[in-house]
Amino acid sequence: MTTTELKAGSRLPGTRQDIHLSWLVRHPKRVAVSLALLLMLLFGVLVWQQQQKNIEVERYQLLQQVSHHAAAVEAAVRTAVVVSESLRTEIVLNPTQSLSELDARIRLLLEDYPLFRHIALAPDLVIRYVYPLAGNEAALGVNYRLVPEQYAAVEKAVASGGPLLAGPVQLVQGGSGLVLRVPVLLSDKQLWGIIAAVLPLERLLQQTQLEKLQQDYYLGLSGRDGDMHDPELFWGDQVLQGLPSVYANIRLPNGQWRLHAFPKQHMPLLAGLPTLFLPAGILVIFLLSTGLYVLLRLSQERQQALQTVAWQASFDPLTGLANRSVLLGQLELMLKHAKAQRTQLAVLSLDLDEFKQVNESLGHPVGDQLLQLVADRLLEQLHGPELVARSGGDEFVLVLPASSQSEALENFCQTLLKSFQAPFMVRNTPLSISTSIGVAIYPNDGLLAIDLLKHADRAMYAAKHLGRNTFHFYDAGMQKEADHFVHLHHEILKGIEQRQFFLVYQPIFDVAARRFSKGEALVRWQHPERGLISPFDFIPVAERTGAIRPLGQWILQQAIADMQLFQQLGLDLQISVNRSSQEFNQSKVADDWLAQLSAAGLLPEQLILEITESVFMDTVSVQQSNVLSLHQQGVKLAIDDFGTGYSALNYLSRYPVDFIKIDKSFINHIAEQDKACALVAVLINMAKVLDVQVVAEGVETREQFDLLLKLGCDYIQGYYCARPLAKADFVSLVQQPQAFI
Repeated sequence: MTTTELKAGSRLPGTRQDIHLSWLVRHPKRVAVSLALLLMLLFGVLVWQQQQKNIEVERYQLLQQVSHHAAAVEAAVRTAVVVSESLRTEIVLNPTQSLSELDARIRLLLEDYPLFRHIALAPDLVIRYVYPLAGNEAALGVNYRLVPEQYAAVEKAVASGGPLLAGPVQLVQGGSGLVLRVPVLLSDKQLWGIIAAVLPLERLLQQTQLEKLQQDYYLGLSGRDGDMHDPELFWGDQVLQGLPSVYANIRLPNGQWRLHAFPKQHMPLLAGLPTLFLPAGILVIFLLSTGLYVLLRLSQERQQALQTVAWQASFDPLTGLANRSVLLGQLELMLKHAKAQRTQLAVLSLDLDEFKQVNESLGHPVGDQLLQLVADRLLEQLHGPELVARSGGDEFVLVLPASSQSEALENFCQTLLKSFQAPFMVRNTPLSISTSIGVAIYPNDGLLAIDLLKHADRAMYAAKHLGRNTFHFYDAGMQKEADHFVHLHHEILKGIEQRQFFLVYQPIFDVAARRFSKGEALVRWQHPERGLISPFDFIPVAERTGAIRPLGQWILQQAIADMQLFQQLGLDLQISVNRSSQEFNQSKVADDWLAQLSAAGLLPEQLILEITESVFMDTVSVQQSNVLSLHQQGVKLAIDDFGTGYSALNYLSRYPVDFIKIDKSFINHIAEQDKACALVAVLINMAKVLDVQVVAEGVETREQFDLLLKLGCDYIQGYYCARPLAKADFVSLVQQPQAFI
């Protein structure tokens, strides 16, 4: 081989590759400067990226704090609205009462809600009442129509018909504060006046700890009078006006405030960054590699942080299951697929039975671990394209394909129930718990994700009513019943305000006195569209929704007013009024009822409260306290539907009871059946031993009446003696001699 011949793979002199190498050899400074500039550029990108990460973390943390405090302010304002509206309801129910009669009620409101500075009542928009009066004398007699800056807010509140929060405003008695105005519209839509409650802004901020947060952050509130479009700060650090602050909205009854925040000191930038200088070639390459590595590592950390945030937003942190947000999204996708394939989907709603007792008796850590084990066991039952999610609390949702054969789905539900039979080992302790399952099927029970979830919940509650540890399929009647329930609840509250309810009285015959000495007040509902509605239809709804409290308050007020009339007519009567156990849950409610009797000039002994045995069974101490307080002051107590509840004899011997009312089911057959007659005789004799008087309910025939007289019954009530009567007819009957004796 000659010197001019080439070996395979050799490079020719003068090629582009040699030219590049020679340029690098000839310009070492330029190469070094270029590398240095590249390194500085990478370092600048690294610093910027770290700064952006710090800012994102800082803003996220600050937003969490701001949202927490904003929610606290919103809750405080919402509580103020609820308290003020309760006072409005009381005025609507009794608009003719003197304002001084509200002293006790308003004093309790101010004790329970210390954020109020004072409450003013302005019938016909003229302030006639302020509580407390001390320090607020200047407000008395103020006519809102003559104070333009306040009259505009009053007109706005009246026009909206709802509460309106204004401020901060200057007060006529001095100082400033937030003013919550609640218009009072009577049942005929006539304006009674306005309720104005003053909340000092500083007191609100102290309770919600905003001033403490101000130590580390610039804070400010904007949206005076609820106008969220007003950017001007009405409280806080004005320096915020020129800063890119974070904010959280605070919902008000008539708009929004915005809580703005910005840190006084930023988080430090990344420490320990590489030092920039022109090193030797190898060191430059090393620094460059290090910079690239750090840059890539920070990018990776940022991506992981974003993924973590996304995961936390999508999955339940306790069980690792999908949360409700992901459940809705995934269910929508599964529904689209099922629609395209013309297949069915089953949505199962599971709720753990008596899980609340586990939390209360063993503690939340044990409850949390139990939820994790339940999630694991549910996942063990899935073997295909199913979805399992925790929708909240102790509720889980499963979504799975469903065949046209319901038996397969029933078998799967049975398998789920059986999987709960094995105890869960929590901290080396076996815990047994069951579940109730509701099932809704697409497309039969709904086409939308939200409807299927709602219908599965309805079916789950039906399973619980069946006794728990079972499953139930949704049917259209459930939704119809639920809609009827919600509608009737709304109609009850509306009916109270519009005075659609009225009382009738059923006379009670006094065997010893041979006359009607008592009467039971019974509520009736004359609906403007549906006519007369039976108490059997609306009382259970009122009990379950809490509407029984305002309804019961109206019943008691009306009964007391009627008792006043009976007394003026010279009638010596005791009137009995039914009371729900829920009405005894309010602290000092006994004092309120006694005060109403006293204000009407009535003795406590003239009132009989009919209660069920469940009041004595309840462990809530406030109920027992109210019952004992009423009886000690002379109010008579009667157990209604006696013998149909729990251990009746136990309550007669342990608690203050003046009367028992033997339920109609015991009276129906006493004239035909010896056993029924013997049972009533035992109840009467038992009551006499315990010095308790007996009222027999539902007496409809002469034979029943005579037999009860023979057995020694004290009082008789029923259609044989008299049906429930309007007030005037009741008075007329009581004034006449009884012809049936």
